[in-house]
Amino acid sequence: MEELLNSLDKLVVEHNLESRAFKGAKEWSSSEDFDIDTSITSKFKYDFHAHKLCFRHEFRLTPYIETYLNITLDEVEVGYYCWVSDLNGEALDDMLVITDNELKYS
Repeated sequence: MEELLNSLDKLVVEHNLESRAFKGAKEWSSSEDFDIDTSITSKFKYDFHAHKLCFRHEFRLTPYIETYLNITLDEVEVGYYCWVSDLNGEALDDMLVITDNELKYS
């Protein structure tokens, strides 16, 4: 088991998954397509939360890693960002989710 975990840690570092997730989150929140004004999203702070491996899924044929970042605004958690990549580091998907209803509907 330890060898598997070490291999996964190495993969995360080799493919810069954390830094790519931070970049993706900032790009998403500053996009014109995002429904929250950039005067607010520019104050978002992103903190690493977790890496999750999915090796079997009903819709995706290949294993993938999800890199999660917590999003805070004024020290209050308001959502999360998830960067999804295959085991070769290729981006498959991403999503930014605002969980704070007050912010979401402002």
